[in-house]
Amino acid sequence: MLAYIKGILDMKMTGYVVIDVGGLGYKVFMSEVGMEKIGNIGENVKVHTYYRVREDDVSIYGFNTLEELKMFELLISVSGVGAKTALTMLAVCEPSEFALAVISEDVKTLTRNSGYWSKISTENHTRIER
Repeated sequence: MLAYIKGILDMKMTGYVVIDVGGLGYKVFMSEVGMEKIGNIGENVKVHTYYRVREDDVSIYGFNTLEELKMFELLISVSGVGAKTALTMLAVCEPSEFALAVISEDVKTLTRNSGYWSKISTENHTRIER
């Protein structure tokens, strides 16, 4: 639905930013690392987005690169990994480093994710590798 949002960074809060686009403020959830990289309040920014609609919630998740967005989409496709967990996992290492760890079964890198990886079964490792 939304491929990206481009506008003025209006606020940085815990877990999300607000981007002003023509007087409309979009609340965009981001990882802490992503928020550090996005820029300063008052600057023009562009974030790639994932638009999630649930029966009781509509949320926008933002990423500084397409690589981060694609990794997020792969992570949330794994059973047991939700959007907030995927954001936390992306904050621990770069998407390319994370993908390499999955492919090479680098348990040390994968377990840096505060125990989240232990929730994912061996069967799901194969799903992420693709």
